[in-house]
Amino acid sequence: MATETERQSVIATAHRRYATRAFDPDRRVSPEDLRAILEAGRLAPSSFGYEPWKFLVVRDEELRAELAPLAVGAGAVLRGGAELVIILFKRGVVHDSPHAAHIVTDVLGVDFDPDADLSQMFKGFQEQLLGLSSPEDVDHWAQRQTYIALANMLSAAAALDIDSVPVEGFAVSAVTDLLAARGLIDPAEWGVSVMAGFGYRAEEIRPKRRRDYDEVVQVIG
Repeated sequence: MATETERQSVIATAHRRYATRAFDPDRRVSPEDLRAILEAGRLAPSSFGYEPWKFLVVRDEELRAELAPLAVGAGAVLRGGAELVIILFKRGVVHDSPHAAHIVTDVLGVDFDPDADLSQMFKGFQEQLLGLSSPEDVDHWAQRQTYIALANMLSAAAALDIDSVPVEGFAVSAVTDLLAARGLIDPAEWGVSVMAGFGYRAEEIRPKRRRDYDEVVQVIG
């Protein structure tokens, strides 16, 4: 069992995480710290370990300027010179897809066979248990997975005393078109899920306002 000190450390880190609305342009996240944050995202759990995501770290100033009117929710990130990460989701992740073959062969080190037990289990999981009956359903499932990676990144940043903000305030179609025009993504293969900014705040952290524990948590049995 963890000690009370260890438990309080976890809670303190959760309090430390704060959706920052103003970043200090004179302070930058070190390459080593950013790598650790991105590694936390890379190591996040995913359904069947299929990792339906990719992270774009956007430093190109011209691209950031083009993103500004399309991603108003990232305004503080772009103005403050913070690191901007765009999280993509992989389209078409099904049991016999090229992505599934890549994960099984190149990551798990197993010969890929769409009729093998693992592949068929994944097929049944998607089609029968989750009821994913269309390509759109599959893509929505993959997109939801990316939020697990996002949460890992935000928590890792807080543990490193680095500020962050998750960003959903952007025009998905326009951002997708821009990234495609830049040759950064193939929209048939990748969709834009969510963004996040990482840097150092130029404001005080406001105390969290949350519902009471007993209102949020219900123990059954």
